[in-house]
Amino acid sequence: MSIYTVCQKSVVSVTPDTSIRFVADLMRGKNLGCVVVAAEQKPVGIVTDRDLALRRDRICGEEADEAHVSTIMTREVCTIRKDTGIFDAIQEMKSSGVRRLPVVDAGGRLVGLITLDDIIRLLARELGEVARIIGKESPKI
Repeated sequence: MSIYTVCQKSVVSVTPDTSIRFVADLMRGKNLGCVVVAAEQKPVGIVTDRDLALRRDRICGEEADEAHVSTIMTREVCTIRKDTGIFDAIQEMKSSGVRRLPVVDAGGRLVGLITLDDIIRLLARELGEVARIIGKESPKI
């Protein structure tokens, strides 16, 4: 199963010159943990709720809300190709130390977002299905 089959396809993205205030309001209003920063449909960064909490005032000072999101985004954004398998996505998250990966097509364009929570929900459903099958096949006591 490829990561694209389980990723979120409606990804909220902004451009690098979007204000931090706008991004914070967007994340709060839509209850998002991150926003992908993209230029020409390609991820160039990612901003998480943690970035907003820890970097905004320290990096931008008093003008933080009006500063561009590019000042606080994580620039070395790890991405994953949409045809990557789930196990490989888990390995990438583990080795990169991230909980979210923008999903890109062969041209590097943003097509989705996979989070650790998405993968945990998928694994929980699969384990539930296995338990149901085992329960049906188990002898009745």
